[in-house]
Amino acid sequence: MSLFTSTQFASAAACGTDWRDTSKNILEKLEAVRTENDKFNFGFLYISDHLADDAGSILNLFRSVMHIDNWIGSVGMGIVGCGEAYIDQPAVSALIGRFPEEDFCIFPKVHVDGAFGRGDQDGKENTQQAIKDWLGANDPMLTFVHCDPMAEDDPIPTLQELERVTGGFIVGGLTSSRGAHIQIANAACENSVSGCFFSQGVNVATMLSQGCEPISDMHTITKADYNVIEELDGHNALEVFQQDLKKIAAERTGHTEKVFEEKLKTIDYPEQAPDEYKTLFKGQIHAAIPVSLSDQKDYMVRNLTGIEPAEGSIAISQPIYAGDRVLFVERGEHSVTSDLSRSLLALRERVQNTYGTFEPKGAIYVSCIARGFSEFQHPKNYEMDLIREIIGSVPLAGFYAGGEINNSRLYSYTGILTLFL
Repeated sequence: MSLFTSTQFASAAACGTDWRDTSKNILEKLEAVRTENDKFNFGFLYISDHLADDAGSILNLFRSVMHIDNWIGSVGMGIVGCGEAYIDQPAVSALIGRFPEEDFCIFPKVHVDGAFGRGDQDGKENTQQAIKDWLGANDPMLTFVHCDPMAEDDPIPTLQELERVTGGFIVGGLTSSRGAHIQIANAACENSVSGCFFSQGVNVATMLSQGCEPISDMHTITKADYNVIEELDGHNALEVFQQDLKKIAAERTGHTEKVFEEKLKTIDYPEQAPDEYKTLFKGQIHAAIPVSLSDQKDYMVRNLTGIEPAEGSIAISQPIYAGDRVLFVERGEHSVTSDLSRSLLALRERVQNTYGTFEPKGAIYVSCIARGFSEFQHPKNYEMDLIREIIGSVPLAGFYAGGEINNSRLYSYTGILTLFL
């Protein structure tokens, strides 16, 4: 465990045997850098799902010891700190800092029996009024959210409504847990969308790194049934998909498509395939829904959930409609690290060009749980090591999410970094 500090933030992350031991390790580090006039008034708190049942106790302890009333955060199957990742073990990560009191608003504002968002009408009305009051006096730059994927209501429409009402940029993640799906918004809460609005007075920069690379051109869905793609560009969807795979495979073997197809015809069983063919696709193939009409770099990855050879159709994990566009992408060891590196360098350059310097004060990182529990041969800390190498030893906290939120949209297999400048 290490301690990281800046002029505005301090962070620490640690693992332990239970919630008391883990919390004690972090609090001792953070207390050591506190001063009487540091004016720290805000905290981000991320707790591994091994300690989910103790989230309320952990929050109360941090609030009491740190003398900080304002906290947001989430449970996750893994948590991160600067250069550190703790996966599938009891662990906590905390980032404390200061913002002008008028520059942030945690929501929901009220709770009943220690839990938010359980359907009580009075609580909902009070929350809505608190948000309206703050929004009436402020113009939010950023809304940082944590959402319960097991909530009775789909959180995505709520995020879209928040975006419509606030006009701010919404980032965050879905809680990941093998037990209780707890979020933190000044109390431990479930079944909710919670987080914090930050005003224009809080300078931030965000980055999204895709964990996949395109392996096809863009296609138009010409026939679909709910989540089943039946036709692409007016042709049998499965045949188009297979042709895309053959095209990229031919490129990787150095053959023309015609020569590659001729070689395939000589293979009757998988065991007969040359070794070079067996490693053409080392990762996973997914569908991707582009966010805009012109940008192939911004897309939402969705799993392929089924293929029906007789019908020539492909099922994906999202409803789609005729007229929607889709491409196919590959997630592999190289694509994850290379895109993260490119994205971090681009973020650093963008901040440098905008502000004339690159001196981030603090950071929050939300990564996909699939990147933490990766089947690839990555070192456990590969993401966090790369972030520290390019961004620097900046106070940082975060977690591995069940889905990443960027611009109010739900992503998969991505990493999202938010810098406080």
